[in-house]
Amino acid sequence: MLEKDLRTFLDELEANDLLRVVHSPVDPAAEMGTLFDQTDRPILFENIRGFEDWRVCGELLTKRTTQALALGCEPKDVVPELVRRYRKGLVPFEIVEDGPCKEVILTGDDVDLNRLPVVKHSRKDGNITIGSGMNYTRDLETGIGNLAMLRMEVQDRNHTGMLLVPRHTYRHFEQYEAAGEDMPMAVPIGHHPLLDVATNWTVPYGVDEFELAGALLESPVPMVRCETVDLVAPARAEIVIEGKLLAGVRKAEGPFGEFQCSYASGTGDNPVFEVSAITLRRDPIYRHCQSTNFVEHQSLNGLPMEAHLYERLREVEGFSDVHDVHCAPYGGQFVILIRMTPHYEGQVVNVLMGALSSAYLHPKVAIAVDEDVDIHKAEEVLWAIGTRFNPDTDVHLIRGTRNHPMDVALPQVAPPGARWQRVGGKIGIDACRPSTFQLEERELLERTEPQGEGEIFLKDLEVTNRISRRAPV
Repeated sequence: MLEKDLRTFLDELEANDLLRVVHSPVDPAAEMGTLFDQTDRPILFENIRGFEDWRVCGELLTKRTTQALALGCEPKDVVPELVRRYRKGLVPFEIVEDGPCKEVILTGDDVDLNRLPVVKHSRKDGNITIGSGMNYTRDLETGIGNLAMLRMEVQDRNHTGMLLVPRHTYRHFEQYEAAGEDMPMAVPIGHHPLLDVATNWTVPYGVDEFELAGALLESPVPMVRCETVDLVAPARAEIVIEGKLLAGVRKAEGPFGEFQCSYASGTGDNPVFEVSAITLRRDPIYRHCQSTNFVEHQSLNGLPMEAHLYERLREVEGFSDVHDVHCAPYGGQFVILIRMTPHYEGQVVNVLMGALSSAYLHPKVAIAVDEDVDIHKAEEVLWAIGTRFNPDTDVHLIRGTRNHPMDVALPQVAPPGARWQRVGGKIGIDACRPSTFQLEERELLERTEPQGEGEIFLKDLEVTNRISRRAPV
Protein backbone atom coordinates (compact mmCIF):
# COMPACT_ATOMS: atom_id res chain seq x y z
CA MET A 1 0.00 0.00 0.00
CA LEU A 2 1.23 3.48 -0.86
CA GLU A 3 1.38 6.00 1.95
CA LYS A 4 -0.14 8.85 -0.02
CA ASP A 5 -2.20 11.34 1.94
CA LEU A 6 -2.87 15.05 2.29
CA ARG A 7 0.58 15.72 3.70
CA THR A 8 2.49 13.96 0.96
CA PHE A 9 0.49 15.98 -1.58
CA LEU A 10 1.25 19.27 0.21
CA ASP A 11 4.93 18.28 0.12
CA GLU A 12 4.66 17.71 -3.64
CA LEU A 13 3.02 21.11 -4.10
CA GLU A 14 5.80 22.78 -2.12
CA ALA A 15 8.51 20.96 -4.06
CA ASN A 16 7.00 22.12 -7.35
CA ASP A 17 6.58 25.74 -6.18
CA LEU A 18 2.80 25.45 -6.42
CA LEU A 19 1.89 26.15 -2.78
CA ARG A 20 1.11 29.47 -1.13
CA VAL A 21 1.74 29.41 2.66
CA VAL A 22 0.18 32.13 4.86
CA HIS A 23 1.99 32.83 8.14
CA SER A 24 -0.09 35.82 9.30
CA PRO A 25 -2.95 35.11 11.75
CA VAL A 26 -6.29 34.57 9.98
CA ASP A 27 -9.81 34.04 11.34
CA PRO A 28 -11.56 31.06 9.64
CA ALA A 29 -15.07 32.34 10.34
CA ALA A 30 -14.53 36.00 9.39
CA GLU A 31 -11.64 36.24 6.92
CA MET A 32 -10.58 32.97 5.37
CA GLY A 33 -13.44 32.59 2.85
CA THR A 34 -12.37 35.57 0.75
CA LEU A 35 -8.70 34.54 0.93
CA PHE A 36 -9.57 31.17 -0.63
CA ASP A 37 -11.31 33.13 -3.37
CA GLN A 38 -8.28 35.35 -3.93
CA THR A 39 -5.54 32.73 -4.23
CA ASP A 40 -4.39 31.54 -7.65
CA ARG A 41 -2.91 28.30 -6.30
CA PRO A 42 -3.26 25.86 -3.39
CA ILE A 43 -3.02 27.62 -0.05
CA LEU A 44 -2.03 26.57 3.48
CA PHE A 45 -2.77 28.73 6.54
CA GLU A 46 -0.39 28.08 9.43
CA ASN A 47 -1.61 30.63 11.98
CA ILE A 48 -5.32 30.19 12.77
CA ARG A 49 -6.92 32.59 15.23
CA GLY A 50 -8.51 30.64 18.08
CA PHE A 51 -7.11 27.30 16.83
CA GLU A 52 -3.40 27.38 17.66
CA ASP A 53 -2.80 23.66 17.06
CA TRP A 54 -4.39 23.62 13.61
CA ARG A 55 -3.54 24.38 10.01
CA VAL A 56 -6.07 24.85 7.19
CA CYS A 57 -5.59 24.18 3.47
CA GLY A 58 -7.63 24.24 0.29
CA GLU A 59 -7.86 25.06 -3.43
CA LEU A 60 -5.84 21.89 -4.02
CA LEU A 61 -7.41 20.78 -7.31
CA THR A 62 -8.80 24.01 -8.75
CA LYS A 63 -6.30 24.15 -11.63
CA ARG A 64 -5.26 21.59 -14.25
CA THR A 65 -1.64 21.94 -13.10
CA THR A 66 -2.35 20.57 -9.62
CA GLN A 67 -4.81 17.98 -10.93
CA ALA A 68 -1.97 16.75 -13.14
CA LEU A 69 0.42 16.72 -10.19
CA ALA A 70 -2.00 14.53 -8.21
CA LEU A 71 -2.11 12.06 -11.10
CA GLY A 72 1.54 12.32 -12.11
CA CYS A 73 0.74 13.28 -15.71
CA GLU A 74 0.73 16.28 -18.03
CA PRO A 75 -2.14 18.80 -17.67
CA LYS A 76 -3.46 17.95 -21.14
CA ASP A 77 -3.71 14.28 -20.14
CA VAL A 78 -5.67 14.68 -16.89
CA VAL A 79 -9.06 13.50 -18.19
CA PRO A 80 -7.73 10.58 -20.30
CA GLU A 81 -5.56 9.48 -17.36
CA LEU A 82 -8.54 9.45 -15.01
CA VAL A 83 -10.46 7.34 -17.53
CA ARG A 84 -7.50 4.98 -17.95
CA ARG A 85 -7.28 4.33 -14.22
CA TYR A 86 -11.04 3.92 -13.90
CA ARG A 87 -11.10 1.37 -16.72
CA LYS A 88 -8.38 -0.73 -15.04
CA GLY A 89 -10.92 -1.67 -12.39
CA LEU A 90 -11.70 -1.05 -8.75
CA VAL A 91 -9.07 -1.75 -6.08
CA PRO A 92 -10.57 -3.06 -2.80
CA PHE A 93 -9.49 -1.24 0.34
CA GLU A 94 -7.56 -3.01 3.10
CA ILE A 95 -8.40 -3.00 6.82
CA VAL A 96 -5.47 -2.10 9.11
CA GLU A 97 -5.29 -2.10 12.91
CA ASP A 98 -4.39 1.54 13.45
CA GLY A 99 -3.56 4.76 11.67
CA PRO A 100 -2.71 8.46 12.18
CA CYS A 101 -6.41 9.40 12.24
CA LYS A 102 -6.62 7.64 15.66
CA GLU A 103 -3.90 9.65 17.42
CA VAL A 104 -6.58 11.62 19.32
CA ILE A 105 -9.99 10.09 20.09
CA LEU A 106 -12.84 12.25 21.40
CA THR A 107 -16.09 10.69 22.58
CA GLY A 108 -18.94 11.56 24.96
CA ASP A 109 -18.76 15.07 26.42
CA ASP A 110 -15.39 15.67 24.70
CA VAL A 111 -17.08 15.72 21.30
CA ASP A 112 -17.27 19.33 20.14
CA LEU A 113 -17.42 20.37 16.49
CA ASN A 114 -16.54 23.92 17.53
CA ARG A 115 -13.01 22.67 18.19
CA LEU A 116 -12.57 22.35 14.40
CA PRO A 117 -11.52 25.50 12.45
CA VAL A 118 -14.51 25.30 10.11
CA VAL A 119 -14.42 28.05 7.49
CA LYS A 120 -17.40 30.29 6.72
CA HIS A 121 -17.81 30.23 2.94
CA SER A 122 -20.15 33.15 2.14
CA ARG A 123 -21.07 36.38 3.89
CA LYS A 124 -24.78 35.54 4.34
CA ASP A 125 -24.36 31.89 5.37
CA GLY A 126 -26.67 31.01 8.25
CA ASN A 127 -23.84 29.20 10.02
CA ILE A 128 -20.41 27.71 9.45
CA THR A 129 -20.57 24.60 7.26
CA ILE A 130 -18.33 21.61 6.64
CA GLY A 131 -18.16 21.10 2.89
CA SER A 132 -15.08 18.90 2.51
CA GLY A 133 -16.17 15.73 4.29
CA MET A 134 -16.30 12.35 2.56
CA ASN A 135 -19.68 11.16 3.89
CA TYR A 136 -19.60 7.34 4.06
CA THR A 137 -22.71 5.18 4.54
CA ARG A 138 -23.75 1.62 3.73
CA ASP A 139 -26.74 0.03 2.05
CA LEU A 140 -28.85 -1.51 4.82
CA GLU A 141 -29.39 -4.73 2.88
CA THR A 142 -26.14 -5.33 0.99
CA GLY A 143 -23.66 -3.56 3.27
CA ILE A 144 -21.95 -1.96 0.25
CA GLY A 145 -20.61 1.51 0.99
CA ASN A 146 -21.16 4.84 -0.73
CA LEU A 147 -19.31 8.16 -0.57
CA ALA A 148 -20.72 11.64 -1.16
CA MET A 149 -19.51 15.14 -0.35
CA LEU A 150 -22.44 16.65 1.55
CA ARG A 151 -22.97 20.05 3.10
CA MET A 152 -23.01 19.91 6.94
CA GLU A 153 -24.18 22.97 8.88
CA VAL A 154 -22.66 23.03 12.38
CA GLN A 155 -25.70 23.53 14.65
CA ASP A 156 -24.15 22.86 18.07
CA ARG A 157 -21.27 20.88 19.55
CA ASN A 158 -22.53 17.48 18.29
CA HIS A 159 -25.19 18.13 15.63
CA THR A 160 -25.08 19.24 12.02
CA GLY A 161 -27.63 19.66 9.30
CA MET A 162 -27.22 17.38 6.29
CA LEU A 163 -28.29 18.33 2.78
CA LEU A 164 -29.16 15.21 0.76
CA VAL A 165 -29.75 15.31 -2.98
CA PRO A 166 -32.04 12.35 -3.82
CA ARG A 167 -29.33 10.02 -5.06
CA HIS A 168 -27.27 7.23 -3.51
CA THR A 169 -26.87 8.49 0.09
CA TYR A 170 -30.52 9.47 0.16
CA ARG A 171 -31.44 5.98 -1.06
CA HIS A 172 -29.54 4.54 1.92
CA PHE A 173 -31.31 6.94 4.28
CA GLU A 174 -34.72 5.95 2.90
CA GLN A 175 -33.92 2.33 3.78
CA TYR A 176 -33.02 3.19 7.38
CA GLU A 177 -35.99 5.51 7.87
CA ALA A 178 -38.35 2.87 6.52
CA ALA A 179 -36.91 0.45 9.10
CA GLY A 180 -37.21 3.07 11.85
CA GLU A 181 -33.42 3.15 12.36
CA ASP A 182 -30.84 5.92 12.48
CA MET A 183 -28.24 5.66 9.71
CA PRO A 184 -24.56 5.29 10.72
CA MET A 185 -22.20 7.66 8.93
CA ALA A 186 -18.47 8.30 9.00
CA VAL A 187 -17.09 11.58 7.66
CA PRO A 188 -13.33 11.60 6.95
CA ILE A 189 -11.85 15.02 6.22
CA GLY A 190 -8.43 15.61 4.68
CA HIS A 191 -6.63 12.99 2.61
CA HIS A 192 -4.88 12.75 -0.73
CA PRO A 193 -7.11 14.78 -3.08
CA LEU A 194 -7.71 11.81 -5.37
CA LEU A 195 -10.01 10.53 -2.60
CA ASP A 196 -11.95 13.78 -2.97
CA VAL A 197 -12.19 13.11 -6.72
CA ALA A 198 -13.50 9.59 -6.08
CA THR A 199 -16.05 10.97 -3.61
CA ASN A 200 -17.44 13.30 -6.28
CA TRP A 201 -17.47 10.68 -9.05
CA THR A 202 -20.95 9.41 -9.92
CA VAL A 203 -20.56 5.65 -10.22
CA PRO A 204 -23.30 3.03 -10.59
CA TYR A 205 -25.26 2.34 -7.40
CA GLY A 206 -23.54 -0.43 -5.47
CA VAL A 207 -19.97 0.67 -6.21
CA ASP A 208 -17.94 1.70 -3.16
CA GLU A 209 -16.03 4.89 -4.03
CA PHE A 210 -13.22 3.95 -1.63
CA GLU A 211 -12.48 1.15 -4.12
CA LEU A 212 -12.56 3.73 -6.90
CA ALA A 213 -10.11 5.80 -4.84
CA GLY A 214 -7.82 2.76 -4.81
CA ALA A 215 -8.04 2.64 -8.60
CA LEU A 216 -7.18 6.34 -8.90
CA LEU A 217 -4.29 6.00 -6.44
CA GLU A 218 -3.29 2.67 -8.05
CA SER A 219 -3.01 1.20 -4.56
CA PRO A 220 -5.48 -0.02 -1.90
CA VAL A 221 -6.65 2.61 0.58
CA PRO A 222 -5.75 1.52 4.14
CA MET A 223 -8.85 1.72 6.36
CA VAL A 224 -9.45 1.51 10.11
CA ARG A 225 -12.61 0.59 11.98
CA CYS A 226 -14.56 3.45 13.53
CA GLU A 227 -14.92 3.87 17.30
CA THR A 228 -18.69 4.25 17.70
CA VAL A 229 -20.32 3.11 14.44
CA ASP A 230 -19.95 -0.07 12.39
CA LEU A 231 -18.09 1.58 9.52
CA VAL A 232 -14.53 2.11 8.34
CA ALA A 233 -12.54 5.23 7.45
CA PRO A 234 -9.19 6.01 5.79
CA ALA A 235 -6.38 5.40 8.26
CA ARG A 236 -4.38 8.39 6.99
CA ALA A 237 -7.22 10.92 7.14
CA GLU A 238 -6.69 14.09 9.16
CA ILE A 239 -10.09 13.92 10.89
CA VAL A 240 -12.94 11.40 11.09
CA ILE A 241 -16.34 12.47 12.39
CA GLU A 242 -18.59 9.56 13.43
CA GLY A 243 -22.30 9.52 14.15
CA LYS A 244 -25.79 8.78 12.89
CA LEU A 245 -28.30 10.53 10.65
CA LEU A 246 -31.45 10.62 12.78
CA ALA A 247 -34.51 8.87 11.33
CA GLY A 248 -37.62 11.01 11.11
CA VAL A 249 -35.87 14.21 12.23
CA ARG A 250 -35.75 17.40 10.14
CA LYS A 251 -34.55 20.85 11.13
CA ALA A 252 -34.50 24.20 9.35
CA GLU A 253 -31.13 25.44 8.15
CA GLY A 254 -29.68 28.05 5.86
CA PRO A 255 -29.28 30.19 3.90
CA PHE A 256 -26.01 29.09 2.31
CA GLY A 257 -23.94 30.19 -0.64
CA GLU A 258 -23.56 27.23 -2.97
CA PHE A 259 -21.61 26.17 -6.04
CA GLN A 260 -23.94 28.06 -8.40
CA CYS A 261 -22.87 31.26 -6.61
CA SER A 262 -26.28 32.07 -5.12
CA TYR A 263 -28.03 31.73 -1.75
CA ALA A 264 -31.28 30.38 -3.14
CA SER A 265 -30.67 26.64 -2.93
CA GLY A 266 -31.01 23.94 -0.29
CA THR A 267 -32.47 26.09 2.46
CA GLY A 268 -35.24 24.29 4.30
CA ASP A 269 -35.98 21.43 6.70
CA ASN A 270 -33.15 18.93 6.29
CA PRO A 271 -32.01 15.76 8.11
CA VAL A 272 -29.91 16.03 11.28
CA PHE A 273 -26.57 14.28 11.95
CA GLU A 274 -25.73 13.48 15.58
CA VAL A 275 -22.00 13.14 16.25
CA SER A 276 -20.77 10.40 18.60
CA ALA A 277 -16.99 10.63 18.10
CA ILE A 278 -14.25 12.70 16.50
CA THR A 279 -10.85 11.13 15.86
CA LEU A 280 -7.92 13.09 14.47
CA ARG A 281 -4.17 13.51 14.18
CA ARG A 282 -2.21 15.27 16.93
CA ASP A 283 -1.28 18.18 14.63
CA PRO A 284 -4.35 18.15 12.35
CA ILE A 285 -4.82 19.95 9.05
CA TYR A 286 -8.39 20.96 8.26
CA ARG A 287 -8.99 20.49 4.52
CA HIS A 288 -11.43 23.13 3.29
CA CYS A 289 -13.34 23.11 0.01
CA GLN A 290 -14.49 26.64 -0.77
CA SER A 291 -17.89 27.01 -2.43
CA THR A 292 -18.21 30.53 -3.84
CA ASN A 293 -17.01 32.08 -7.10
CA PHE A 294 -15.46 29.58 -9.53
CA VAL A 295 -13.27 27.97 -6.88
CA GLU A 296 -12.42 24.42 -5.85
CA HIS A 297 -15.95 23.15 -5.24
CA GLN A 298 -16.83 23.68 -8.90
CA SER A 299 -13.56 22.20 -10.18
CA LEU A 300 -13.64 19.23 -7.82
CA ASN A 301 -17.17 18.30 -8.85
CA GLY A 302 -16.45 19.03 -12.49
CA LEU A 303 -13.31 16.89 -12.82
CA PRO A 304 -14.94 13.44 -12.39
CA MET A 305 -17.86 14.66 -14.52
CA GLU A 306 -15.40 15.45 -17.31
CA ALA A 307 -13.86 11.98 -17.07
CA HIS A 308 -17.26 10.27 -17.04
CA LEU A 309 -18.51 12.24 -20.04
CA TYR A 310 -15.25 11.87 -21.99
CA GLU A 311 -15.60 8.09 -21.78
CA ARG A 312 -19.35 8.13 -22.45
CA LEU A 313 -19.26 10.49 -25.43
CA ARG A 314 -16.44 8.70 -27.21
CA GLU A 315 -18.71 5.63 -27.22
CA VAL A 316 -21.64 7.40 -28.89
CA GLU A 317 -22.39 5.66 -32.22
CA GLY A 318 -19.73 3.10 -31.35
CA PHE A 319 -17.07 5.82 -31.65
CA SER A 320 -17.22 9.58 -31.80
CA ASP A 321 -14.06 11.60 -32.27
CA VAL A 322 -14.30 13.52 -28.96
CA HIS A 323 -10.98 15.10 -27.98
CA ASP A 324 -11.81 16.79 -24.67
CA VAL A 325 -14.67 17.62 -22.31
CA HIS A 326 -14.72 20.55 -19.90
CA CYS A 327 -17.18 21.36 -17.12
CA ALA A 328 -16.41 25.07 -16.98
CA PRO A 329 -16.40 26.41 -13.38
CA TYR A 330 -17.96 29.65 -14.62
CA GLY A 331 -20.97 27.65 -15.84
CA GLY A 332 -21.96 26.64 -12.32
CA GLN A 333 -21.40 22.95 -13.23
CA PHE A 334 -24.47 23.14 -15.48
CA VAL A 335 -22.56 23.88 -18.74
CA ILE A 336 -20.60 21.17 -20.58
CA LEU A 337 -18.14 22.04 -23.34
CA ILE A 338 -17.21 19.35 -25.87
CA ARG A 339 -14.27 19.52 -28.30
CA MET A 340 -14.72 17.08 -31.18
CA THR A 341 -14.31 16.42 -34.90
CA PRO A 342 -17.66 15.46 -36.44
CA HIS A 343 -17.33 12.94 -39.27
CA TYR A 344 -21.02 12.31 -40.07
CA GLU A 345 -24.09 14.49 -40.37
CA GLY A 346 -26.15 14.48 -37.18
CA GLN A 347 -23.29 13.11 -35.10
CA VAL A 348 -22.91 16.31 -33.09
CA VAL A 349 -26.58 16.13 -32.05
CA ASN A 350 -26.13 12.56 -30.82
CA VAL A 351 -23.08 13.57 -28.79
CA LEU A 352 -24.95 16.54 -27.30
CA MET A 353 -27.82 14.25 -26.25
CA GLY A 354 -25.30 11.90 -24.65
CA ALA A 355 -23.89 14.77 -22.59
CA LEU A 356 -27.34 15.88 -21.44
CA SER A 357 -28.54 12.42 -20.38
CA SER A 358 -25.65 10.91 -18.43
CA ALA A 359 -25.33 9.65 -14.85
CA TYR A 360 -25.02 13.28 -13.77
CA LEU A 361 -28.02 15.57 -13.20
CA HIS A 362 -25.93 18.73 -13.56
CA PRO A 363 -25.60 19.26 -17.36
CA LYS A 364 -28.28 21.65 -18.61
CA VAL A 365 -26.38 23.26 -21.48
CA ALA A 366 -24.04 21.31 -23.76
CA ILE A 367 -21.95 23.12 -26.36
CA ALA A 368 -19.96 21.28 -29.04
CA VAL A 369 -17.07 22.95 -30.87
CA ASP A 370 -14.37 21.79 -33.30
CA GLU A 371 -10.89 20.53 -32.52
CA ASP A 372 -9.34 23.95 -33.30
CA VAL A 373 -11.16 25.59 -30.35
CA ASP A 374 -9.64 25.59 -26.85
CA ILE A 375 -12.59 24.78 -24.59
CA HIS A 376 -10.60 25.91 -21.54
CA LYS A 377 -10.74 29.50 -22.84
CA ALA A 378 -14.19 31.09 -22.64
CA GLU A 379 -13.35 33.60 -25.38
CA GLU A 380 -12.62 30.77 -27.83
CA VAL A 381 -15.94 29.06 -27.08
CA LEU A 382 -17.81 32.35 -27.53
CA TRP A 383 -15.94 32.91 -30.82
CA ALA A 384 -17.13 29.51 -32.08
CA ILE A 385 -20.72 30.30 -31.08
CA GLY A 386 -20.47 33.70 -32.73
CA THR A 387 -19.02 32.46 -36.03
CA ARG A 388 -20.06 28.79 -36.49
CA PHE A 389 -23.49 28.62 -34.91
CA ASN A 390 -26.83 29.14 -36.67
CA PRO A 391 -29.62 29.78 -34.11
CA ASP A 392 -32.20 28.71 -36.69
CA THR A 393 -30.87 25.14 -37.06
CA ASP A 394 -28.22 24.47 -34.40
CA VAL A 395 -30.27 24.74 -31.19
CA HIS A 396 -31.61 21.46 -29.81
CA LEU A 397 -34.11 21.99 -26.98
CA ILE A 398 -35.38 19.15 -24.80
CA ARG A 399 -38.33 19.92 -22.54
CA GLY A 400 -39.66 18.32 -19.38
CA THR A 401 -36.40 16.89 -18.03
CA ARG A 402 -35.38 16.16 -14.45
CA ASN A 403 -32.55 18.55 -13.60
CA HIS A 404 -30.25 19.10 -10.67
CA PRO A 405 -32.26 20.06 -7.56
CA MET A 406 -29.84 22.92 -6.82
CA ASP A 407 -30.44 24.60 -10.19
CA VAL A 408 -32.45 27.49 -8.79
CA ALA A 409 -33.37 28.85 -12.24
CA LEU A 410 -35.84 25.96 -12.62
CA PRO A 411 -39.20 25.30 -10.88
CA GLN A 412 -39.01 23.23 -7.70
CA VAL A 413 -41.39 20.25 -7.58
CA ALA A 414 -40.51 19.06 -4.05
CA PRO A 415 -38.47 20.86 -1.35
CA PRO A 416 -35.26 19.78 0.40
CA GLY A 417 -35.52 17.16 3.12
CA ALA A 418 -37.45 14.61 1.06
CA ARG A 419 -37.66 13.76 -2.67
CA TRP A 420 -36.21 17.13 -3.63
CA GLN A 421 -36.76 17.76 -7.35
CA ARG A 422 -36.63 20.37 -10.09
CA VAL A 423 -37.97 19.91 -13.60
CA GLY A 424 -37.13 22.08 -16.58
CA GLY A 425 -35.36 21.68 -19.89
CA LYS A 426 -31.97 21.10 -21.46
CA ILE A 427 -30.34 22.59 -24.52
CA GLY A 428 -27.64 21.47 -26.92
CA ILE A 429 -25.74 23.99 -29.06
CA ASP A 430 -23.92 22.82 -32.18
CA ALA A 431 -21.10 25.32 -32.77
CA CYS A 432 -19.11 22.94 -34.98
CA ARG A 433 -18.30 23.28 -38.64
CA PRO A 434 -20.00 20.88 -41.08
CA SER A 435 -18.72 17.33 -40.70
CA THR A 436 -15.79 15.87 -42.63
CA PHE A 437 -18.45 14.25 -44.83
CA GLN A 438 -18.87 17.73 -46.37
CA LEU A 439 -15.26 18.77 -46.79
CA GLU A 440 -15.87 21.76 -49.06
CA GLU A 441 -18.44 23.30 -46.73
CA ARG A 442 -16.21 22.53 -43.75
CA GLU A 443 -13.20 24.26 -45.30
CA LEU A 444 -15.24 27.43 -45.83
CA LEU A 445 -15.19 27.89 -42.05
CA GLU A 446 -11.49 27.06 -41.61
CA ARG A 447 -9.89 29.23 -38.97
CA THR A 448 -7.28 31.79 -39.96
CA GLU A 449 -3.71 31.31 -38.76
CA PRO A 450 -1.07 34.03 -38.29
CA GLN A 451 1.85 33.86 -40.68
CA GLY A 452 4.70 31.94 -39.02
CA GLU A 453 2.38 30.04 -36.63
CA GLY A 454 4.28 27.17 -34.98
CA GLU A 455 7.61 28.27 -36.44
CA ILE A 456 8.75 31.06 -34.11
CA PHE A 457 7.90 31.73 -30.47
CA LEU A 458 8.08 34.95 -28.48
CA LYS A 459 9.32 33.07 -25.39
CA ASP A 460 12.47 32.11 -27.32
CA LEU A 461 13.39 35.71 -28.23
CA GLU A 462 15.29 38.37 -26.32
CA VAL A 463 12.57 40.59 -24.83
CA THR A 464 12.77 43.49 -22.34
CA ASN A 465 10.44 46.29 -21.23
CA ARG A 466 12.73 49.05 -22.49
CA ILE A 467 12.92 50.77 -25.87
CA SER A 468 16.42 50.76 -27.41
CA ARG A 469 17.79 54.31 -27.74
CA ARG A 470 19.67 54.52 -31.01
CA ALA A 471 22.02 57.31 -31.96
CA PRO A 472 21.04 59.17 -35.19
CA VAL A 473 22.91 58.00 -38.28
